[in-house]
Amino acid sequence: MKIRPGVYETIRAEPVRVGGRYVFCYPEEFVTLTDYTAHAGQTVTVLRQLTDDKCDPECQPIWLIRADDGWEGHANNDELDDEVRQ
Repeated sequence: MKIRPGVYETIRAEPVRVGGRYVFCYPEEFVTLTDYTAHAGQTVTVLRQLTDDKCDPECQPIWLIRADDGWEGHANNDELDDEVRQ
């Protein structure tokens, strides 16, 4: 749920699940990672949770995601909005 330009708050009854498909909500003000910006608003699949050796343990959970075009990136819970039901 977008609460003001570039700021997102994710509220869901269920936790993020591996294999789930979510809308990737990358903040608009983050412009240094152009591949992330290019995939903002797209539906992504959660592949797995990253291990503590792959990211800062204090930032967990961080997820490995894949867009339909094959791009892979990392997202936290706040960047994954509303599971897409098919």
